[in-house]
Amino acid sequence: MHFVAALRLLLRAAGTGGGHEIKRLAGFSDLLEERLLPVDTVNAVAITDGGKTGSIAVSFGTEFKSGLLIEIVTTNGVVAWTPTSVKVVSKNAAGDKVEDTKEYVYDNGVSNEIVAFGKAIESGKLEERQMPLEALKDLEILQRLLESGRDDAALKGIEV
Repeated sequence: MHFVAALRLLLRAAGTGGGHEIKRLAGFSDLLEERLLPVDTVNAVAITDGGKTGSIAVSFGTEFKSGLLIEIVTTNGVVAWTPTSVKVVSKNAAGDKVEDTKEYVYDNGVSNEIVAFGKAIESGKLEERQMPLEALKDLEILQRLLESGRDDAALKGIEV
């Protein structure tokens, strides 16, 4: 579920003015490893409220590909995110491609989440990413991915 939250966060950061929330999707699902019942692989197309499309490919059922990579590709550039790096490719004023990569030490974020939760209790106000509605949005996208796969790639709307 964290990959959905990361995707939503990056889509939101990809532009100002809205149009970057996933509103519809259609996909196929599969089971590659019996021990991961009922589904371990999803391949889908997502459509944002701004009409942009993109693909989602997630598999926990293959031993030959591991790790997490989320790429947001636009006509203005690319942001490629992993748990240990962020790479941005864009064009400068002269029209030349510029690449900037930042490396990070792996951190699962749990400590930061606990600190943020403690601060929220002290202040009486949650950070936006900690709001229950945000978790519900992530859960709904994951649920619709699974439902669409079960229903032979039927188009599913995101309501939240």
